[in-house]
Amino acid sequence: MVSDSELVERLQEVLRSSDLNTTTTAALRRRLEEDFGADLSHKKAFIREQVDLFLAELERSDKGNGGKKRGGGFTKLCSLSPALQEFVGASELARTEVVKKLWAYIRENNLQDQSNKRKILPDERLKKIFNVNSIDMFQMNKALTKHIWPLNSEGPASPDRSAPKEKPQKRDRNEGKKQKGGSSGSGSGLLVPLQLSDDLVKFIGTGESMLSRSDVVKRMWEYIKENNLQDPSDRRKIICDEKLKDLLQVESFNGFTVSKLLAPHFTKTK
Repeated sequence: MVSDSELVERLQEVLRSSDLNTTTTAALRRRLEEDFGADLSHKKAFIREQVDLFLAELERSDKGNGGKKRGGGFTKLCSLSPALQEFVGASELARTEVVKKLWAYIRENNLQDQSNKRKILPDERLKKIFNVNSIDMFQMNKALTKHIWPLNSEGPASPDRSAPKEKPQKRDRNEGKKQKGGSSGSGSGLLVPLQLSDDLVKFIGTGESMLSRSDVVKRMWEYIKENNLQDPSDRRKIICDEKLKDLLQVESFNGFTVSKLLAPHFTKTK
């Protein structure tokens, strides 16, 4: 059984290496099912909610940087240990690129334990890096720390610097297209504008009839906060005012289900 925390961790890892303009939640779910060797159809809503949270955090990060992407955290080029250099064929790479190459190699060589796909069974090449006969997929990033160093240094970074908070970023534009069952990118990506229902257009009040799902969710949260609609005793619970009640047709809801409630108000463009 895959835990929610494991799902979120792997989902964020996949999102960071995907083209958000072409990747779809269906493709992401299939990718997770492949990684974990489990049916996640019952987790559709949860995955959708976590994608929305990721996109909201991505936008906040961009605004915090004045709209400019900075080469920090896991997007910054790093020096690699000799063993890792030999494996990836480069002396400098971003951490996310290293992880991407590792996963590509793991899949190509069928190194996931078929009875527990979270468990990786290193072949001789991978053993030179991890020095173990098996490793959990969530331990790989930690194990890589001693192989990934600050640029121009001669060894691993100190513990407080070796694992900076991973800032959501767009990655290789082809990754999302390579996912099994992925979209070709025509009107279905996470950031692609969707046709809004008349009720939603009226609610937003700007006259815009097409917006991305993440933009609508962001504006919804702005409205909730501006009008103090969070229950003071449990801020996860939203108490609808008349305007929100007319749109969502509920008296109250859990904040993490806002995307599901908005689903009927989106129409994919042809």
